[in-house]
Amino acid sequence: MEVLIYILTTLLCYWIAGLIHETGHIIIGLINGWKFTLLVIGPIGLKVNEAGKLQLYLEKRLVLWGGVGGTLPRKVEAKNSKIWGRILLGGPVASILTGIFFLPLGITEKNMMMLLLGAMSLGMGIMCALPLPIKTGITYSDGMRWSRLHKKGQESDEEIAMFKLMENEITGNDISVLDMSQMESLIKSKEVEFRYYGYYYFYQYHKSNNNETEMKAALQAMEKLKNKVSALIKEDCKITEIP
Repeated sequence: MEVLIYILTTLLCYWIAGLIHETGHIIIGLINGWKFTLLVIGPIGLKVNEAGKLQLYLEKRLVLWGGVGGTLPRKVEAKNSKIWGRILLGGPVASILTGIFFLPLGITEKNMMMLLLGAMSLGMGIMCALPLPIKTGITYSDGMRWSRLHKKGQESDEEIAMFKLMENEITGNDISVLDMSQMESLIKSKEVEFRYYGYYYFYQYHKSNNNETEMKAALQAMEKLKNKVSALIKEDCKITEIP
């Protein structure tokens, strides 16, 4: 029975540590005027549905079980890239602060739950803050993405391009006037996920400009890459109208 209680306590502390981490991302986004969209920890998710209401649901996509805390900009603004950088660090900072608080408290109070929560949060925060080439789900860890964002050269171009293209799409801006250099930055990437997104936006751009030749070229490129990317990315880049 004691072993079962220990296992359940460990799982609960890990879930709470993940919740704190993702909430850290969300809080920074909300403070900067972005809107909440999604929170996933394990199989439990909270999202804003099509009616604009908060909805608790069961997340079936295992790739998201590691944790997602999503906020989105309300409009395209020059400052959004800097805000995004702060949001990336919001999770690790929340985790580290939680660890610094609960770990010593757990030791002095000899409280197993506080000890586990503190140790897990601190470890999670440090690992996510370091610029290590570790992928959590479909993207790099927070620290690695922040590092890539602030580097000069191709990696920075890729991160900024990905953000700008998604920002344009989610805010409903006219895709026909997108900056082609952003798509080209993704297409030149060593990362197959970035290339796939690059061709997807390349397709959408030329679709809005009625250029069927370039649309077909983009579809052919996506077809060659589709077996190398996750189902989640393919779902995100789903094209229903084939020319």
